[in-house]
Amino acid sequence: MRQRLLVLVLAAGCIALGVIAFFVRIGQDRTPPGITLKKEEITYTEGEDYEILLKGVSAKDNVDGDLSDQVFVDRIVPVGENSAVVYYGVMDKRNNVGTAKRKITYHPAVKEEEAEQPEDVPVEEQPSEEVPPEPEGLQPNGNIPAIALNTDQAAIPIGTEFDVLSVVQDVADDIDGRDSLYQRISVDGWYDVNTPGAYELYYYVTDSEGNVSEPKTLILTVQ
Repeated sequence: MRQRLLVLVLAAGCIALGVIAFFVRIGQDRTPPGITLKKEEITYTEGEDYEILLKGVSAKDNVDGDLSDQVFVDRIVPVGENSAVVYYGVMDKRNNVGTAKRKITYHPAVKEEEAEQPEDVPVEEQPSEEVPPEPEGLQPNGNIPAIALNTDQAAIPIGTEFDVLSVVQDVADDIDGRDSLYQRISVDGWYDVNTPGAYELYYYVTDSEGNVSEPKTLILTVQ
């Protein structure tokens, strides 16, 4: 009798733990924030501030609320003469990434003509400004880590395995080393190597202090 009672108690405990685990799991926020793009006539010249590209852009999350001030321009891809597609992203506090894109009028940067030298000053006597050397390698943005991909597009034959970390070029942080950061790389998005199509994957890295890098996007094409 006691053995049977013990079995019933243990079974009830397992059921209770299962119910608790179920509700904890469904209570986790896995919904990415949504980005809304109002219909705007956007004209952008390469090199200008991204502020004009954020005109009419807003974002909202089911938990964090208004994230409009967190929307960033991921990349600008020219798609034809005087046109380009702007890709936007936004991340909530649980690292769910929302994306959107729209087409704009795009003009490449105009190269400035070389300045004419004054006639009364020989070229070799012109004072030259010393250009500081650019830092080598990938650099963090202050205390925010950085991640770089060696490409933004990859293609694999259908049925072929894909190593998601094979496209990571480098990671950097002001405190953590590369080996530690590589263990903290995250990849959001879904793909199926058995179904042809183009899939968007979002790469980011989190340092030991919880700072999250700006996501980088990879278009994976299964063909």
